[in-house]
Amino acid sequence: NLILTRYDIEEYLKIIKEEINVKDVDIYQSDKPIVKVFKPLWSQLSAKFWKDTWQIIANWKQWNVREIDGWIEVFDNNWNTRKLGESDYEVVYEWLDGNDTTVEWNTIVKLDLEITDELKREWTAREMSRFLNQMRKDANFAVDARINVHFQSESEDMKNLILEFSEFLQDEALALSIIDSSCDGDAQVSVFESENGNVTFGVKVA
Repeated sequence: NLILTRYDIEEYLKIIKEEINVKDVDIYQSDKPIVKVFKPLWSQLSAKFWKDTWQIIANWKQWNVREIDGWIEVFDNNWNTRKLGESDYEVVYEWLDGNDTTVEWNTIVKLDLEITDELKREWTAREMSRFLNQMRKDANFAVDARINVHFQSESEDMKNLILEFSEFLQDEALALSIIDSSCDGDAQVSVFESENGNVTFGVKVA
């Protein structure tokens, strides 16, 4: 799952999900306000402004800082300003979680890294899809050939998973049907191995 803070991306959600292969995209909700903070890099400022550095730091500590188009200005009470480039400071975000979060162009992106049972089943179904298409390739079927798929397994969980994702598997493998039965003698047969059980697939041109 991917979580964003911007509210104007609804029309792009489908593209985002497809391009980065995430299940869902939601608006990021935080219990605490996320504050963007500019922290001065003392060595850079000293080399650049020399004796004026102390005045810049003093104004900085009074929060006399504003962001303008990718750079920031530090100003005194008389609005005398100093323009600072990106190499003069770093940006941090207070109350922002660490390793699973990043920020770009004032957009916060947070990854939900929990692997749920639902995601595991979807991953297995995608692996099955790749497996069936590799079987098509190994059998030298025409790219647009429609096929029938037979399967057998001792694992009830794997059987249920195939039935649950049968429409997806049919679309991905150009299959007219996916049937729980033994394969004909002239079918291309191969075994899909999984931690939840193995499945014997047979494919043939419809």
